Amino acid sequence: MTKRPVLPILFLAFLPVAARGQAGGENYVMAGPAFGSNETLGGGSVAITGSTGFSNVFGFAFPVARKSAATLWVEPFSLVFASPGGTSATPGQANANSILWTPSARLMIPLAPRITVFGAAGGGGGDFHNYALTPYAPPQLKTESAYHGVFSAGGGVDFRIAKRFSIRVDARDYITGRKLGGVNGRNHFLPMLGFVLHY
Repeated sequence: MTKRPVLPILFLAFLPVAARGQAGGENYVMAGPAFGSNETLGGGSVAITGSTGFSNVFGFAFPVARKSAATLWVEPFSLVFASPGGTSATPGQANANSILWTPSARLMIPLAPRITVFGAAGGGGGDFHNYALTPYAPPQLKTESAYHGVFSAGGGVDFRIAKRFSIRVDARDYITGRKLGGVNGRNHFLPMLGFVLHY
């Protein structure tokens, strides 16, 4: 089964730079695992064994309000690529890759001078690849695409290493319809680790 190539970190240089015009804006890039589920196709005659693949996210954000120590941020551009793994004995080329666009609001609360926790929620849409079978005999695996709305929620911790650089742990659940992007249920949990450039 084919997998979407991992986008190079250099893509960060081509992110929208609107955040640079905002005081305290940031660009971020993170990566982590993507978890596939076991599936059966063709009335149970074809089995897909899910495995752990790869996910990454690129985006920018800027602050819009501050109340005491807490700051409200907006993430207008947050593009997630998820490629959960999957194998099958049935011949053919198929994948369960997905691309999600989920603008979000993020509330950041400092715990210490260099440690900040945050919660985030948002929504958008996604293009989900799904495993399917060709209509002719013998059947082979193929990829079908579906578009669906996405709700996201999660949180994490930001560790400020320098004035313009931090390490971030971010874990979000992307909630969709059932059986999209190689996941049997509605929940696409994606924990990620990466870095942030501050302006």
